[in-house]
Amino acid sequence: MARESCDWITIDPILRHLANCGVSVAMQARRLGVSERAIYQRRSILGLTRKQREKRDARRAAHAHAA
Repeated sequence: MARESCDWITIDPILRHLANCGVSVAMQARRLGVSERAIYQRRSILGLTRKQREKRDARRAAHAHAA
């Protein structure tokens, strides 16, 4: 059976907010009504993975230190 596709346009801002607040992927999936796998894949597309966040934070810290 086919699943309905997600309306990512409305979900993306909420997903960004929850990710920035530090809400777990499992909790995000429950709140948004989608699978954890879909959350992981969409966060990767949006650049919300841990590795990308750490890289961004390091750049910000280096820039703040230099100023």
